[in-house]
Amino acid sequence: MKNIVFVFLCGLGLCSAGCRQPQSSPAGSPSPVKQMMVTLDSATAGSIAGTISFQGPAIKLPAIDMTADPACPQKPQASDAIAIDHGKLANVFVYVKEGLPPGNYGIPTEPVVLDQKGCRYQPHMLGMVAGQPLQILNSDNADHNVHAMPVSNQPWNESQAAKDPAITKTFAKPEMMVAVQCNQHPWMRAYINVMANSYFAVSGADGKFEIRNLPPGQYTITAVHEKFGEQAARVIVASRQTAKADFTFHPAE
Repeated sequence: MKNIVFVFLCGLGLCSAGCRQPQSSPAGSPSPVKQMMVTLDSATAGSIAGTISFQGPAIKLPAIDMTADPACPQKPQASDAIAIDHGKLANVFVYVKEGLPPGNYGIPTEPVVLDQKGCRYQPHMLGMVAGQPLQILNSDNADHNVHAMPVSNQPWNESQAAKDPAITKTFAKPEMMVAVQCNQHPWMRAYINVMANSYFAVSGADGKFEIRNLPPGQYTITAVHEKFGEQAARVIVASRQTAKADFTFHPAE
């Protein structure tokens, strides 16, 4: 009888071991979720366009003296931190903050170019997609030192002599207003906005901007200036129509 009970208990043990569920992955290391690629219908797409204005007393920043480096312009240069022409504000970064269908919008393969020309960064304000190549040129006869200072991404600092080959970098994660500075010419500064998609624009010298190829829907767009802060607006984009969105900035208090 004892032998029968022993065999019976062993059988239960084997069954329990055989029916045991596989262990889940350790906490804190979930399997990565792959986002679906978003397909857009260009036949129904619309856009958002507008003008960025400045209202308030005239702002005049001190002129930049570049004479310490003979390879830089030897006359005083206007600051590019605030660029206002007839009440229109340039270098404002405008992007779609909310309203886009969730998913993967792809990564452009064409590089975004940041040039060093006249001992300035050109353009002063730019946008790119996370993972997209950033190509940095030196069109000057001066030597530069390119120092990117992100918080969420990996910072880097590289020298680039006159006529050196381009430096190519990428940013892995979205991050707003990444400052780039030349350590040899401290007045040289640019801002890079790293986004999850290409729905952004930068206002030109006339204050105008346009964000194209948006699916019809309701969006929140945000306009950001390095000195005057940010503003937001709700915009409805109809099929094959251009929605209007104007912003007016005032002096920072």
